[in-house]
Amino acid sequence: MKRIYLLFLTIISFSALLSSCHEKKTYRIGVSQCSQDDWRAKMNDEINREIMFHPEATVEIRSADDSNEKQISDIRYFKDNGFDIIIAAPNEADAITPIIKEVYESGTPVIIFDRNINGDSYTAYLGVDNFGIGKSAAHYGRHLIGKGGKVIEIYGLAGSTPAKERHDGFIEGATEEGISVIASAYGNWNYDDAASVCDSMFTVCKDIDLIYAHNDRMAIAASEMAKKHGLDIKVIGIDAAPEIGIKAVADSVIDATFLYPTEGYRVIRTALAILKGEPYERVSTFPISSPVDISNADILLLQNESLKEDSAKIKTLKSQVDDFWNKHSAQTSLFYAAIAIVVLLLGVLFLFLRIFWQRQRHQKELMEQNRLLEEQRDTQKALNEQLNAATQSKLIFFTNVSHDLRTPLTLIAEPVEQLVKADNLTPQQHTLVKIAHKNVRILHRLINQILDFRKYENGKLDINLEEVSLKPLLADWADSFLAIARKRDIKLNIDIHLPDNFSIAIDVEKIERVFFNLMSNAFKYTPDNGKIKFSANCDGSEKLVLSVADTGRGIAAEDIDNIFDRFYQVDKIHPNGSGIGLSLAKAFVELHEGSIEVESRLNEGSRFTVKLPVRHVAETRNFTTKKAISGTDVETELGEIDTNRQQTDTDKPLLLVIDDNEDIRNMLGQLLSDEYTVIFASNGREGLRLAAKYVPDLIVCDVMMPVMDGLECCRKIKDEISTSHIPVLLLTACSMDEQRAQGYESGADGYVAKPFNTTVLKSRCRNLIENRRRIKNVWGNPSPMSVKTAETPKPKVNPDTENEFYARFLEIVSAEMGNPDLNIDRLASDMGLGRSQLYRKIKALTNYTPVELLRNIRLKRSREMLTTTQKSISEIAYEVGFSTPAYFTRCYKEAFGETPSELRDRIAAK
Repeated sequence: MKRIYLLFLTIISFSALLSSCHEKKTYRIGVSQCSQDDWRAKMNDEINREIMFHPEATVEIRSADDSNEKQISDIRYFKDNGFDIIIAAPNEADAITPIIKEVYESGTPVIIFDRNINGDSYTAYLGVDNFGIGKSAAHYGRHLIGKGGKVIEIYGLAGSTPAKERHDGFIEGATEEGISVIASAYGNWNYDDAASVCDSMFTVCKDIDLIYAHNDRMAIAASEMAKKHGLDIKVIGIDAAPEIGIKAVADSVIDATFLYPTEGYRVIRTALAILKGEPYERVSTFPISSPVDISNADILLLQNESLKEDSAKIKTLKSQVDDFWNKHSAQTSLFYAAIAIVVLLLGVLFLFLRIFWQRQRHQKELMEQNRLLEEQRDTQKALNEQLNAATQSKLIFFTNVSHDLRTPLTLIAEPVEQLVKADNLTPQQHTLVKIAHKNVRILHRLINQILDFRKYENGKLDINLEEVSLKPLLADWADSFLAIARKRDIKLNIDIHLPDNFSIAIDVEKIERVFFNLMSNAFKYTPDNGKIKFSANCDGSEKLVLSVADTGRGIAAEDIDNIFDRFYQVDKIHPNGSGIGLSLAKAFVELHEGSIEVESRLNEGSRFTVKLPVRHVAETRNFTTKKAISGTDVETELGEIDTNRQQTDTDKPLLLVIDDNEDIRNMLGQLLSDEYTVIFASNGREGLRLAAKYVPDLIVCDVMMPVMDGLECCRKIKDEISTSHIPVLLLTACSMDEQRAQGYESGADGYVAKPFNTTVLKSRCRNLIENRRRIKNVWGNPSPMSVKTAETPKPKVNPDTENEFYARFLEIVSAEMGNPDLNIDRLASDMGLGRSQLYRKIKALTNYTPVELLRNIRLKRSREMLTTTQKSISEIAYEVGFSTPAYFTRCYKEAFGETPSELRDRIAAK
């Protein structure tokens, strides 16, 4: 069925594509007219008539009704709605110019017609020579009234460019013809405003020969007001719109009007040329026509009527063509749809036949697969039984081993307990015994967990309910963690909201184990300065709710569902536990018919919630004095053992120990402090920082660590130029050859496997340091000051990093050989190292201090110059960087056993 559906969609899409293939791109043209009048109505008719011949384009015309705000809104409407080109006749240049500029700079083509804007932020301009029209009107007025006549001028809208240009042209023409403009007023292009201002002027001005109006409507208003005041005045208008201007001339309302071309067809053609990328004139000015007067007005009206009839016929014809085309499109679509349906039916028929054939084949295949699956199921069932048997055998083995370990562990625990209390041990011995004591207790707890878990698996773990007063018991348990909280600067909040007389039947030992497990996990995974909150409250009278929340690293979402599974560890690379603590805690809670839940987010913390039913038993026993967990126990398992570290001894080799286990670090510090000055790091990143800062003589590094493991740390130490010479001894519980090979590939110099023998560890450390000393003797000469060996130390063993470092050092010294102010600080800066880092690096590689090495290089260079050049001793001394010839002579004699003069005398004698 899926294939049928896809075939149907394909055929429908194909048919739709065929039915629409005849369509062309449609251009959207927006026209913004500044007002509504007879002249603009004529132009709009021409635009609509022209667009009929261009089916690839549509036009939308909007009128601003002489409002700048409305025209700005219309132009923004065209821009925001994705019109391809905008045609505008600005109402006022100052107001409309900013929006035209904005549209033009946004990439939308703009055509300005009739009226102009300030500037040239447009694609094309089409307009009439308004200045020429004004001048022609002046010449025609001179013809009507003769030289010396008096004229009143009726302006268009203030700020409109045609009004200004018509005025300027008329004034120039009037000056030439000897007529004068005695008054003027703004008629704002409309009849009412013009009639008002003319009525006022005719009351004052009686001696008038001619009225010059910027359009026909204002001219008609002026003529009617003149007749009202009984004045016989000649009137000239502009526009010559058929329905108003030409008709007014034919009716002898006004004497003449000048034809103001609309040219709507030309505007549309220019717009399409721009959109199609065809040539066009950016600025087009229409020619001036002859005036319309009583002699030609009737002819023009007849032509207009004829044009109207032709336009009506064209519209009718276009409507018929559109109807025909719509029918043709519908029939074409129907034809394609019929073809698609036939093809679809054939395809469906074929698919049904194919499905029928495939179904028969699939039935045979499914029967064979079912047979194979049944065989696999039987095999899987047998394997599961074997796996369960193997798992049970392992648990039995661990249980038996745990039982066997209890006796020797008891025999170890008691002597260690006595040694911890002994007061005749040295501080070093006392620290080692405390470490042993802590780990004996941890091992004892793990063995008990394994035995309890085995009992739970076998259904033999009993629960002994006792009626206890819980509030003081919880307070005592929580107080046991205060000391370790203070030591690690963790804010421990204990919030127990239980009545003082609250009692409940629980197995005290098991709930105590649950409490200890949750709290110890919180402390284990919460960093210093973090927060841990323990709360207890009663949910009504049916549920006791215990909650432990921390601000630790949290648990990933994919691990939350598995953390209560046996042997599951969230951190599989660097585990911090056995993986059965939470599983056993859940088992203890479920024995009480309760539940345990967890909420956690990475890097935000976790919240464990235990809910226990409130039950009671007949006998009540007071357990407020029973306290299995003590502050000492908590500090023993979770706390850090204090070590009395000795002050740094600069005569001892510097040893860096990198291990995330505090006990391991403390033990190694105690074991190795007699022979080394020991510093510590808890992870690879911190160790890398300390190695670069102190440049130790040896690094002992654990492999399995958080943040950065030992292999990565070793690799970075060997890649860093300031630490690459330091031997690294990896300390790990991984003893397989493949794992050792990874360590050596990372640059490790040796391995010591856990558990390690102290004598072996010390021997390996001594051996690595001694080998490094032998290498230093190869890099440099043991007797640099003798006559025969006063040469620049050369690396004869060629590790890439050391060679690069040494070559860089020699390059800097050679370049600055003659600079007596060259010192260790300058060399360290040029090498990109600190002063102490450079000192330890040079000392480790050559057995020389940087000062000694620099002096030896200068002396070697001076000896070469003494034997190969004729320069004076003073010149050579200054050239190799000595401040005075006397100091140079003294150093030279100390190094070679003779003065420079004696050397030259000896050479000359030969």
